[in-house]
Amino acid sequence: MFVQVVRDYKQREREIKDLEKRLSARESQHQTHHENILETKRKWHEDLRKLINEINENFSYFFSCMQCCGEVGLSVPENPEDYEKYGVCIKVKFRDHENLRELTAHHQSGGERSVSTVLYMMALQELTKCPFRCVDEINQGMDPKNERKVFELVVQTVCKKSCSQYFLLTPKLLPDLEYDENMTVLCVYNGPGLMGHAKWNLNQFITRRAAIED
Repeated sequence: MFVQVVRDYKQREREIKDLEKRLSARESQHQTHHENILETKRKWHEDLRKLINEINENFSYFFSCMQCCGEVGLSVPENPEDYEKYGVCIKVKFRDHENLRELTAHHQSGGERSVSTVLYMMALQELTKCPFRCVDEINQGMDPKNERKVFELVVQTVCKKSCSQYFLLTPKLLPDLEYDENMTVLCVYNGPGLMGHAKWNLNQFITRRAAIED
């Protein structure tokens, strides 16, 4: 009986030591994993805030050219671990007597939102590379003063060297706008008296263009 008790004791002792080793290994893995998470989170926050600051610098500069104020910031949720709720907060001010207010469908007019959108897009394009960009009727809803300023900013920004090709589609443009030699204006006409698309070919295009230039 005594021998069996001693044998059981030693068996339990070996099991306890084995469990202690496994627990120590698991705790070490947990600590390493936790440190990796913290380091990844730190780098993510650092890179994200750096990116937001660069966007904010460009956005604020473009708004200052419009004689207005604008800023871009990082929206952090109450629970910093809830990464799905992180966002970009855009604040703008179009009049001197106003304070910076978040860009929403309720605080600004349609024209002001259009101005903010195109300036934010221009602030982003300084940080990304792509072969071309295309915007459709972004000037709709703007008053003539803002539309002219935005057009001038777009021309100055996108006509620089090593800049992506930029397509602006619009049913109308203001008269007497300033254009750049690197720009091309294409007018698309449509109507019952025009040539059908199926009949259009390169020779006809060259003939019509020569007639227009003459």
